[in-house]
Amino acid sequence: MNENERMIGESEYPAITLEEICDIIEDAPKALIISHVNPDGDTVGSAFALKEMICAAGGSARCICPGDIPRRLRFLMSGQEDMAFDPDTAVLPDDYDIICAVDVASPMQLGSFASMIPWIDFMIDHHGVGTPFAPHFVDPEASACGEILYDIYANLANRGIFETCPDAARRIYAAIVSDTGSFKFSNTTPKTHMIAAALVDIINNAKDEGMDTADLCRSLFGQRTLKELTAQMIAIQNLRFYDSGRLGVVLFTQQMLADAGLTEEEIGNVVDTPRGVEGVLVGLSLRQLASDPMQYKVSARANGNIDVSAVCAGFGGGGHVRAAGCTVTAESPEEALETVVEAFLSALADFDNPDTLA
Repeated sequence: MNENERMIGESEYPAITLEEICDIIEDAPKALIISHVNPDGDTVGSAFALKEMICAAGGSARCICPGDIPRRLRFLMSGQEDMAFDPDTAVLPDDYDIICAVDVASPMQLGSFASMIPWIDFMIDHHGVGTPFAPHFVDPEASACGEILYDIYANLANRGIFETCPDAARRIYAAIVSDTGSFKFSNTTPKTHMIAAALVDIINNAKDEGMDTADLCRSLFGQRTLKELTAQMIAIQNLRFYDSGRLGVVLFTQQMLADAGLTEEEIGNVVDTPRGVEGVLVGLSLRQLASDPMQYKVSARANGNIDVSAVCAGFGGGGHVRAAGCTVTAESPEEALETVVEAFLSALADFDNPDTLA
């Protein structure tokens, strides 16, 4: 067991099994499913896949999120108009038989929904670094939370709950494709490809006239708005490099967004810009938040074997070894940049000199 797994194992909340989760779903409850702040394809796809399976089992479900869903992901929302929710006006837990979270590693990722923790029945996640806040099923070996949702899908199908559920399969596939970068990222495993093959068979042979896998990938990656291209242009113009080009960083302030007429949603993937430069081992993006200008959302991606999740954990965040995030507080954009750069330069120094690690 590695250090990250011990962090999960030492939680005050008990681990639960996949069988127990499937037992709950089979009881056809009325469920509330929570995604994380700054939603990505994995959390949205996994949430709505779970909703589809609960509905197929005879229950009902609603997916909610403490942040706005990016436009490119809204096709995954199963006809649900929005994922807004006000926990202060809800009657919890009386309104729902179960409340669960998917792809949420820590209370911080619940954002404004953290007040709901006392009523969350279980969480499903795949991050090795995190802080469980409910009974949990966590598999750090899974490339995406979508892989765990596929295991749930297969279990329910074997039980005869449904013969096939193509709409759930589509969302599971989207979740996995999103979190593996179309199977390019290092978290992709042989199991990932075997699951993907099974999903391709289910989806592309479905007779419901729904999207096939090519349609799903085109919706996820094949179309970019002019504003998204503008965001990439600004990112290129504002690239900063450190440590002989091994650390690449781009910073977006609210003023920069206002000047360009951009929203926070439209710069969601700019971390890929510094990461894609030759010689860069770690790419970072910092985004000043409109909700609190002293808060900066940090996304980190590693090309080398550098544990960016450990650095982000130092700021209360987490994620995967090569893909993680956190939020830092600073008086100014330059202070935020200096704080984050210093932490990652230290990680690069440790990478060069492993004997200095404790």
